[in-house]
Amino acid sequence: MTDVHQFFKILQENNLSRQQAFKAVSDDLAYQVDNSALKTLLALAKEVQNEIMIFVGNRGCVQIFTGKIDRLVPHQFENSEQVWINIFNPAFTLHLIESEIVESWITRKPTQDGFVTSLELFDSKGQQIAQLYGQRTEGTKEQQQWREQLNALAKIA
Repeated sequence: MTDVHQFFKILQENNLSRQQAFKAVSDDLAYQVDNSALKTLLALAKEVQNEIMIFVGNRGCVQIFTGKIDRLVPHQFENSEQVWINIFNPAFTLHLIESEIVESWITRKPTQDGFVTSLELFDSKGQQIAQLYGQRTEGTKEQQQWREQLNALAKIA
């Protein structure tokens, strides 16, 4: 691979889901982390104020946020066990039910600019909830700060 966008074609050609591909490769390319990883990673990014990218989509649409996290607010409704992770920025709002995350993966995809590392989140049906990346421009290396933040997440043995 020379570009992260080639990954989708590789999955299609081999009739694989993202999780199947992650499980098939060595730990230097993909490994599972604790499902609290999103909350931890967002808090780290907010604290340091590095720019990140959040991709949220479905079969017909993808929304991409690029920027710094302004406000990160957990919320639990009365008489509910659901905890929501809320991001409030001037141009972006995200409300995500933390308990819906059943698999969290750190993935490293090779590109002509070096590895691009992401956190990928999945629900109980194997559907992707979100992908997070350190902000970068094509032709530049990934943020060192982003790699350090991902390395701080609890790996599942």
